[in-house]
Amino acid sequence: MGGAVDGGVDAAADGAVGGAAAGGAAAPSGTTGGRATLVTVDQALSSASNLLVVLWVAHVTSATTFGSFSLLLLLHMFVMGPVQALISMRIVVHPRDADERPREVLGSALVLGGVAGLGCVLVGGLQVAFGVGMGASVLALGIALPALVVHDVGRWVAVARSRPAGAVVLDGTWLVLLVAALVVVQVTDSAGLFTLTLAWVGSGAVASLVLVAQYGVLRPSEVSLRWLRERWDASWRLLVGNLASAGSILAGAVLVALVASPVAVAAVRAAILLGRPTTAVQNAVAASMAADVAREQPDNRGLLRHQRRTMLVAAAVAAANLVALVLLPDVVGEAVLGSVWPVISPLLLPTALWLVVAAAQAGVPPALIARHQFHSAMVVQVVTGLISMTALVIGALLGGAAGAVWGGLVGGQAAMAAAWWIALLWHLRRASGGADPAGAGSAGAGSAGAGPAGAGSRGAG
Repeated sequence: MGGAVDGGVDAAADGAVGGAAAGGAAAPSGTTGGRATLVTVDQALSSASNLLVVLWVAHVTSATTFGSFSLLLLLHMFVMGPVQALISMRIVVHPRDADERPREVLGSALVLGGVAGLGCVLVGGLQVAFGVGMGASVLALGIALPALVVHDVGRWVAVARSRPAGAVVLDGTWLVLLVAALVVVQVTDSAGLFTLTLAWVGSGAVASLVLVAQYGVLRPSEVSLRWLRERWDASWRLLVGNLASAGSILAGAVLVALVASPVAVAAVRAAILLGRPTTAVQNAVAASMAADVAREQPDNRGLLRHQRRTMLVAAAVAAANLVALVLLPDVVGEAVLGSVWPVISPLLLPTALWLVVAAAQAGVPPALIARHQFHSAMVVQVVTGLISMTALVIGALLGGAAGAVWGGLVGGQAAMAAAWWIALLWHLRRASGGADPAGAGSAGAGSAGAGPAGAGSRGAG
């Protein structure tokens, strides 16, 4: 696989300078366990913001409006996918850049957010002109996107610098502002798709100003794609992978709405919502693992120790979430999901099984990404994205919401777990055969250079 050599010199260079960078402007704070705990807290706060607004929409609107808001969330996720591929996880596995060039990283994020925001503004403007109900909400999302993108990247810069407390402050601020905005909407009795969207994205945009206190105001020379261009040689692979993954989810949701109904989309999104506690912890321990592996550059045995620890934590949380879902009484479900509960209640078993299957792959994607196996990650994301979308649509066609959850979540997640494990085992076999675990022995990987500026490959999860 080409990913075995892509970014090899980068991996070696980052490993060599990791200790020096750690002693510079952003030395790692606390123990590995302590940092992982803070990353988990931050991920919980980040998920809480999305969870809160989704629950609020479920309570104060109809199932159809909830489905429309779910599509808006999917649009946001689709836009954020390329940013996460090009910048967020890339900076996590290149801690040297986070230590020495955080403002340039944030500047690249601001440019990408501006481009994505302009696209959404154009689409939302056209929808408003033609009387499409979601138009105003899409327009609001587009206006806020530059700030939301910088906010998200700022979280991962803090994680990469081994200072997750900065990310906790960022996401904690958003959560507090969101609660205040939703209270205003409730008091003024103005709850609707647009006002709730405005409360969500507006509070996030204001919260991004915390980054000014953390890093200062960006200079004009820093607001450019210079850092991104230096990391482009492997970034495009992860961009393709993330676009395939996010695009398949968005396309699958649209197709489910066509072959079934918008309510089926709402049911699938509600099923995912019930798994938020588990996925939040899984994402947090995965991000912490990727950052630690990138700094430590362990051998295969050390890599697998990190992976096993991550998988055990994910499995324990998934088991607890499974028990909670299976035993969840109707009165609690109705209190949490309101009018959406009758749609989601028959889907508790497949949702619980999805979480268990997801735990089986925990730690595998960050292990490959931290080893700079960008090509392998791209292949896995493209293939499993297509499989998941196909399973989702076929399931919805045959069995409505229940079929979509069984096919898209359980079946798609099982295929994804198998693909990631195959990729990891293949990499470990090659590495144990005498090659550098990160493929650093390849001259081709060094063609991009890994000098003081950190030019080279880039990864994302």
